[in-house]
Amino acid sequence: MTQVSTLPQHALDWLTKQDRQPCIAVDSHTAGNPTRIVLSGISLPVGIVTVDQVRVWLRDHGDHWRTRLVHEPRGGGLTCAVLPIFTKEDGCDIGAVILEPGSYPPMCGHCMIGFATVIVELGLLPNLPVDAQKIDFRIRTPAGPVGVTAWKEYGKLKSITLTNVESFTVIKGLCLVDGREVATELLYGGDYYISVDVREIALSLDRSNATEIVRVARRLRATYTEEGVRDPLSGSALDVYQVLFYERSPLSEHRVKVVVVAPPGVIDRSPCGTGSSAIFAKFVTDGLIGPADVLTTESIIGSTFTVTAKDVRRTPDRTFITPALTGSAFINGFLTIAADASDALANGFAPL
Repeated sequence: MTQVSTLPQHALDWLTKQDRQPCIAVDSHTAGNPTRIVLSGISLPVGIVTVDQVRVWLRDHGDHWRTRLVHEPRGGGLTCAVLPIFTKEDGCDIGAVILEPGSYPPMCGHCMIGFATVIVELGLLPNLPVDAQKIDFRIRTPAGPVGVTAWKEYGKLKSITLTNVESFTVIKGLCLVDGREVATELLYGGDYYISVDVREIALSLDRSNATEIVRVARRLRATYTEEGVRDPLSGSALDVYQVLFYERSPLSEHRVKVVVVAPPGVIDRSPCGTGSSAIFAKFVTDGLIGPADVLTTESIIGSTFTVTAKDVRRTPDRTFITPALTGSAFINGFLTIAADASDALANGFAPL
């Protein structure tokens, strides 16, 4: 067995010689997309204890932690981080604040699959039944409580199923892209997505076409959000910054390729958890599949999630789907992040 040791003494000496604010994290990837989960090093002020309070405090007073964790040179346009919050609010077992390169999103499916994996693998919740084949717990996200079922086989973690927040179609319409009107739909799956069926614009979702995918997504997002976006029912302003392209499989109505582009112009390597939830809700709402059907979503690199309905709620104006999203994540590293006081780029710089 390979010997695993703590940091060597000279590294510890360097960290403690000055106030280098070491932060310990574990890296994972979910279907190819990275998540960095903080284990220690971030101290919160007294009285800042709930998920929403921590999210606001980080945004307004501690944003250097986000940029230090996920921006270059330590991260990049794809890197996301999760700060665990040990709270029992809303009947949950733990909370999570999500830190992305551009914001603090309400929900992130691949991050929660990665976070849930680390919780189970490292025993972050000591009261969980370690030897059970099915382990259930709940995570409080800014979007609301998310259920988790961790599935084991022969003692090894195999997959995570998230019971996501309610997902739905917000509004349908047209948007001008490259001089022509394109049918678009704003979808919600824990976050908002400007979605387009690529058959409408003859856009290939092959990885070799990544540059063109990003170019079209940037144009679409800029046009769609130019005058702001509001919910047609409530009138409230919506934070819309991601584009979702999809292509249904010609071989199966239960398979779809999903490619999400997030600012500054980076393609999600996973099929996107909240995006998969959103597209599933759209397909059920439009009668393309049934709520009990299982939809496989495929990413630009070929990795997959599956999604089905845990619950359906209909109102005169909308159909709300509670998706059950299944995927796998893997731990791929542990790291100590440090900030040298003499480093002008210690807190990172925004990805290009």
